[in-house]
Amino acid sequence: MIFLIIFLNTTPFKADRVEIVNENGESLVNLSGNVLIEQESTMISCIKAQLNEKKMFVILKDSICIKEPAGEIRADNAIYFFDKEIGTLRGNVRLKSEDQIFSADSLDYDGKKRIVWMYKNVYLKDIKNNAVAHCQEGWYNLDEEVGSLIKKPEIEIKREDRPPIIINAREFLLKTKENLCYGYDSVIVKLDSITLFCDTIIYNMKKNAGYVLNPLAVEKNNELKGRTGEFGLKDNTIDYFKVSPGIASYWTNEGNHNVIEGDTINILFKEGRAFRIKVVGNPNGTLYLKKEKANAGD
Repeated sequence: MIFLIIFLNTTPFKADRVEIVNENGESLVNLSGNVLIEQESTMISCIKAQLNEKKMFVILKDSICIKEPAGEIRADNAIYFFDKEIGTLRGNVRLKSEDQIFSADSLDYDGKKRIVWMYKNVYLKDIKNNAVAHCQEGWYNLDEEVGSLIKKPEIEIKREDRPPIIINAREFLLKTKENLCYGYDSVIVKLDSITLFCDTIIYNMKKNAGYVLNPLAVEKNNELKGRTGEFGLKDNTIDYFKVSPGIASYWTNEGNHNVIEGDTINILFKEGRAFRIKVVGNPNGTLYLKKEKANAGD
């Protein structure tokens, strides 16, 4: 991941123009045109830069690119404090590594803690798990690969030849190294023919399986409700949905309405549509036959 380590007394730099001035007892080094600043394996390029030797910070402007072996970061403007190892980047910020891409209107980072905070129009791409996320605010620990998304967050999990799985929640916790995402409060999941409402979801992007609390799964007029639940995918489409304990309400092709309860209800799917229901433990059901229209023979 990206980091900056720069010390003025050991940092070589190049520019088309170099100007050293003293303002209010402070020595300022102004660089302009093809600015290049190097420190060990880190290389910074931009159009303009100003080094403040007394306060130990650098201001970078226009077409900023910070490169190191693990990736690169780009922005329109930035400021970095050497001693505290903290910085702020503004305008079209984009951070790219081997497995992840981040972008935002602005980004703050702490080089010691290896944490970034992202604000407005935040976009994250998990290349390894083929997932993307959008939100208006979030943070991420670059070493531990753990982060949080808030303010209208949404996650899309891509599937080959299928629409993506879309998950909305009040907040997400990401554990990218473990291929996990956690969604909390007012969770809505759109998966094939199902819309799922629940309080909490844990989705394993490697195993293509989800675990939920207080789920309500809706497929047209059919519903499946439970205290806990889980679902899994096979060949990029939903394979089963299970709740415990649960109640299912569904309609047959003939127009009959069935309601069934049990300790565990498992609905199996074929080609993205429910086709079989299994009930284990204290099954109890009610069948409401389709009513014939009055005076149908007249």
